[in-house]
Amino acid sequence: MARKSPQASDSERVFRLGGKEVQLTHLDRLYYPQAGLTKGDILDYYLTVSPYLLPHLRGRPLTLERWPEGVEDGSFFQKDASPYFPPWLRTFPVERKDHQKVVHYPLADDAADLLYLVNLGTLTFHTQMARIDDPEHPDIMVLDVDPPEVPPEAPPATPQEPPPGARSEKRPEARNPALPGPSSGAGGSTLTPFQRAAEVAFLLREALKQAGFDPLVKTSGKRGVHLAFPLTGDLDYSQARVQLKELFASLVKRHPRLLTTDIRKAKRGGRVYLDALRMSPGATIVPPYVTRPTPEATVSTPVTWEELAHLQDGLAFTVLTVPARLAWTGDLWAPLTRGAEGSASVAATASSTKEAP
Repeated sequence: MARKSPQASDSERVFRLGGKEVQLTHLDRLYYPQAGLTKGDILDYYLTVSPYLLPHLRGRPLTLERWPEGVEDGSFFQKDASPYFPPWLRTFPVERKDHQKVVHYPLADDAADLLYLVNLGTLTFHTQMARIDDPEHPDIMVLDVDPPEVPPEAPPATPQEPPPGARSEKRPEARNPALPGPSSGAGGSTLTPFQRAAEVAFLLREALKQAGFDPLVKTSGKRGVHLAFPLTGDLDYSQARVQLKELFASLVKRHPRLLTTDIRKAKRGGRVYLDALRMSPGATIVPPYVTRPTPEATVSTPVTWEELAHLQDGLAFTVLTVPARLAWTGDLWAPLTRGAEGSASVAATASSTKEAP
């Protein structure tokens, strides 16, 4: 990973890239006790995946989720670069009128920048959906689907949805294994929380495809999944948010027992919350290949839709397994780094989606 300097101890290394030099310290500090992973292991991981991760970070203001003593101790978020950051690490100034100050967001251009920030204790990077060359216009849209804390009540049986055990005269159509069958109802008890998030992801995918988008998907690294697709950059945050609200309202109308847009947790009733407010300036998303502060050292990992259909959770994607997977699959989210997908409007989704009878 990095060379040991003559004066460094076994818990220190030096990483050099061009004119940049990064002191990597406390390498033997245990960051993930349950997984047995040290800070040095996490630095190794980030260096290994940097060719895949950096295209998703470059040019985007970063928020750092820092766990300097490991996942079993405290954490904090950092947006404003500290005065001690090296002069070669670029930042992007954003005036925040509500705080009457300028926030200097750190940027990651190369592996030296990345390792410097990881050495500070950053386990998870959070990026914005717009780049610094056009900060008012997001160039990707990311939908965050998290399962609710409690399962929803099972809907009563209807003629269109026979009760459990009822025989059907028609041969049931092949379905996605991650979705509940016709007799189980939305949010059926046989689904894991992750599968319930996947259920919504497939609904969103179908609605987006009707509007001309083909979203990509990844595990969040925790309980849910993320969908994403590129934008042309001709919509500002406000316009994109309006269209996203229309999409979500249409889906809630079709699936009221499964989905909700109610921001009040007490009113969600175990339904999956669709949050359009994330499409706002300064709001952040979790990019692919970053680690999450979980006992298993999970990683937010792109998957194919076919894989998602068979997953019960995302626990198999960890610091220990993702590098080998990347060597085999490559970056499944690479299309998000290659520009916009087209000029199709998200609003077209709502207008083209038929309401359920």
